[in-house]
Amino acid sequence: MEGRLNRSLASSLEIVNLVDYHTHTYLCGHAVGKPVDYVEAAISANLVEIGVSDHLSLSIPEDSVPLDELHLYVDMVEEAKRLYEDRIRVRLGLEVEYSCDKIESIANILESIDDLDYTLLSIHKIGEWVINSSKSKDRYMKIDLYKLYEEYFDLVCEAASSKMFQIIAHIDLPKIFGFKPCEDMKPLYEDTARRLAKAGVCVEVNTSGLRKPVAEIYPAREFLEVLRRYNVPITLGSDAHKPEDVAYHFEDAIKEISKAGYRCISVFDKERRMEIPIF
Repeated sequence: MEGRLNRSLASSLEIVNLVDYHTHTYLCGHAVGKPVDYVEAAISANLVEIGVSDHLSLSIPEDSVPLDELHLYVDMVEEAKRLYEDRIRVRLGLEVEYSCDKIESIANILESIDDLDYTLLSIHKIGEWVINSSKSKDRYMKIDLYKLYEEYFDLVCEAASSKMFQIIAHIDLPKIFGFKPCEDMKPLYEDTARRLAKAGVCVEVNTSGLRKPVAEIYPAREFLEVLRRYNVPITLGSDAHKPEDVAYHFEDAIKEISKAGYRCISVFDKERRMEIPIF
């Protein structure tokens, strides 16, 4: 079944631990399923850990769990933890949209949630432009793409330095529609990796780009190799918005991770990072 780990690949690489730290629920308004549905999918995919990380966005509230339903979201994840504690580890996370003018409000919300295991940093919006919206993708053809990526990575590093986030989600999201600079990106990757290493954050290897026009994992292979040289830790995420997307094309992610030289991935317990081997 698509989205499930290829067993022959798993055997040949002697894979021992896999996790999916990027999944959503119906509460965000553009996904389906409850936490228990994603947990059951993770069990079917032979994962050792599943993180539920629905959207918290003050700047794009229409794509976020409503603030008055955050307690319901937390309760559902905690219930899933209890129901499946003998079969799989379930982590409570949030995918938090970074907005520098709302940082204090975001911090207050996060501090009010007990037992939060991790937060995914995401940036979908630059100014008033929602960069992953197909409604405005024509804008990519009218701008300097290198400057866009430079601005985006600056925002990522700025947010990472706040120490509010444990994991960077889909770190090179501006490539979603296949628009990439003609210039050599390596210097920009190097600068970003250096700053992220200093901030002490983790980067997810996110397979959802394979479902998008770019048809490529986040981050790009060259970027992942640079992150490895700077010893930036990684974890795994499918960005699942439906249960059947859990562990989506993880066989491809594992190939990229292996080629880049990684042998461990990160997991989180009450915001404390630990490394587990995958090979």
